[in-house]
Amino acid sequence: MKNKRFYNFTIVIYEDDENFDIQKFNLLQEGEVVYCKHDNDVFEEDVLNEDGSVKYHLGEIKKPHYHYVLKLKNACTISSLSKRLSISENLIEPVKKSLNGCLRYLIHFGCDNKYQYSADDVKSNSDKLLRKFLDLVSKDVPEVDKVITIQSFIENCDTYVDLGILMKFVQKENIWDAFRRNYMIIRDLVNSHNAMISAQRYNHDNSYYNEINNRDWSV
Repeated sequence: MKNKRFYNFTIVIYEDDENFDIQKFNLLQEGEVVYCKHDNDVFEEDVLNEDGSVKYHLGEIKKPHYHYVLKLKNACTISSLSKRLSISENLIEPVKKSLNGCLRYLIHFGCDNKYQYSADDVKSNSDKLLRKFLDLVSKDVPEVDKVITIQSFIENCDTYVDLGILMKFVQKENIWDAFRRNYMIIRDLVNSHNAMISAQRYNHDNSYYNEINNRDWSV
């Protein structure tokens, strides 16, 4: 496998590595990457030193590190990639089977025995690769939860909600399907919220709020 070339890799880098900043920069320049910081991982069993003493105890938090998934335009070997990235070969693994599984693992999706990171923790230099990740981790989310996410975004805004901004949020959260199917309800929530903001901002009484809230906004 030493001279075998691959297109996709998983890579781990550690914050305490003296080349950490260089490694992060190199990864962003090398190809499409999606990554997540892991700072709540724990050892699932005792790790022993050569003399049999315990180096890391079960349940002890591992040092902060980043998991990367890297996609290349041109296949290369592990050794070649290691040199270009300034990352040790033992921290680089080629993706031999499921790229989807590697993407899910960024937040331990489906690994209930591990700490569950948020999809918001995942960053990328590729909209396409990030969208693929979000598709994989949002398929099992009930539609009602997606609508609640949209509702919470609207209710937590302390100013007017613009539909264009809301659409960007929906796309970022990868819940466009729920937005599209429930658009009429969501539009009413936006109108109600904006009417309330107007009433609060200009000290109008409830009759003004009710008038705005009940207006036919489709005209």
